[in-house]
Amino acid sequence: MKNRGTPFAEKDETKADLVFNGIHLEFGGANKNPKLADFVIRDDIDLPVRNCIPMWVLGMGW
Repeated sequence: MKNRGTPFAEKDETKADLVFNGIHLEFGGANKNPKLADFVIRDDIDLPVRNCIPMWVLGMGW
């Protein structure tokens, strides 16, 4: 991610946890609400569903 842009912490936690290149990201587990984030990164799913991305997918890009 560092080579593609700069991640910033979201000032308003009701929107997301992180902003990366204008995309709002929310990180969490099974009971995480998506809030107003574009994508939710979850560690309890195996396959991407709608706007939820499994955390292991980020590891594949490492």
